[in-house]
Amino acid sequence: MSNDKENPFEISAFNFSSQHGGKDAITRMLQAYGFSTRQALCDHLGVSQSTMANRWMRDTFPHDWLIACHLDTGASMLWLTTGQGEPAKERSDDHGLTLRLREITNGLITDSVHVRFDSCLMPKNTTAPFFVRFESSLYLADEFNGEINDGVWLIEIDGFASVRQIYRLPGSRLKIENGPASFECAAYEVKALGKVVSKIEQYV
Repeated sequence: MSNDKENPFEISAFNFSSQHGGKDAITRMLQAYGFSTRQALCDHLGVSQSTMANRWMRDTFPHDWLIACHLDTGASMLWLTTGQGEPAKERSDDHGLTLRLREITNGLITDSVHVRFDSCLMPKNTTAPFFVRFESSLYLADEFNGEINDGVWLIEIDGFASVRQIYRLPGSRLKIENGPASFECAAYEVKALGKVVSKIEQYV
C-alpha cells in the first residue's frame, strides 16, 4: 500500500499548465482501463482509498497516475489530460517513442522489454532515456557517463543494482540514502547506470 502523505523523494519532471481537473482526469482513466469503480482503479494503481478520495475531493490533477495509465493502456495522453481528441491515438498521428523497460529483482537487472511513451512528455536534454521498475515504483532514467553528483541515480555497488538518492560530499565521497542503512563511500565504489529524471509512485 502507498503512503497517503506526499513523498519528498518523488521527482516531478512532467509539468502541466493546470493543477486542477482531477475528477475529470480520473473519470477518463476509468474509461481507459475499463473499470466501473474507483476502487478497482485503486487496486490496480496500488493506492489507498483515502489517497484516491483526497485527490477526488480536492480535484487534484493526477500527473503520475495518468502517465501510468498511458503506459498501461496506450490511451492518448492528450485525451487523458485534457479530454481533447480521441481516447485511442491514431497510428498516423503517433509520435511515441519506444523505450526499454528494465526491472531490478534482488539487486539484478532483468532483460529489457519495450514500451511506447508519448514523446511530448519526454523531459528536455535527455539523450538515451529508459524505464526501470524498482520496489513498486517506475523510474524514467537517462543513461549517464561521468561523475555522480546530487540527485537520484540508478547505481550498481558490488554487482547489485538499486535506485538511490545520492549526495556528493567533499573528498570524492558519496552519501547513499537508504533509510536506516544509509552510508558513505568513495565515489569510485559506485557505478552510475543512469540518472533518474522522473518517478511514478507505487506503479504495479
